[in-house]
Amino acid sequence: MRLMLMIAVLGLLATSAQAQLIVANDQSGTASIYYIDVGTGVATPIYTASTADAKAWGMAYDGATNTLYWNNGSVLYSSPFSMALTPTNLGTMTFNSATVNFVALGFRNGRLLGTRNIATEAVYEIDPVTLVATQVYIYPSTFDFGGLDVDATTGRLFGLSDTPSTARGLYEIDTAAQTTTFLAGYPGAETDIDGLAVHAGLAYFVTDGPNTTQVNFYVFDVATGQQVNTLPSPFTGSGTFCAGAFARGGATAVEPTTWGNIKGLYNK
Repeated sequence: MRLMLMIAVLGLLATSAQAQLIVANDQSGTASIYYIDVGTGVATPIYTASTADAKAWGMAYDGATNTLYWNNGSVLYSSPFSMALTPTNLGTMTFNSATVNFVALGFRNGRLLGTRNIATEAVYEIDPVTLVATQVYIYPSTFDFGGLDVDATTGRLFGLSDTPSTARGLYEIDTAAQTTTFLAGYPGAETDIDGLAVHAGLAYFVTDGPNTTQVNFYVFDVATGQQVNTLPSPFTGSGTFCAGAFARGGATAVEPTTWGNIKGLYNK
């Protein structure tokens, strides 16, 4: 009976623990949005086109509605998250009634968060229905955050900065306290990393590509600031911008369970 229970649990994990990395860049020609299995590093294209809707600058995931959002410049797209995306053009984002673009996106409390690399550099909150943006934290322009994400397991907001004057690397951004905290530098000789996804205390640094020159993405432990892994980049062309997000595989998906949890269940 216990063995059957353990097999059932393992089967549930195999089908529902689908928290995986989604990435894209804005390379010229044909581009793809990829699903990456962070355990194996295998990348699977889930949408491919030569149009702007396959070339993300920023990306974010809403687990409550299983919606993947991404943008190209000022235009916001969405799709129910699955292994075959069906993009919908939601329209143009605005700030103070003017068209505005964002270089990175995150999602928290029912709203998108975005950053810009031109005036005014800030964290913006974007209503995913009206597409109207408001400023929530105007940080010093020396940071130039090109990567942004919220760890859905903690609600903490993180950004990646390419700017050497402030130290290139990963920062926590506290919009309530209006502060930034340095956590980890870029690995090796990397100077340009524009995509970020964070989940369960791990930060995924997504490089622009191509994978002939930027071979890997990098995995960092947020708590220690140490690099703990790499994942092969699937990008075949060079992007000016790139994006990452973590998708659970559905609003009712089960988060990954450790072997210790399984063993404890088996021993009951």
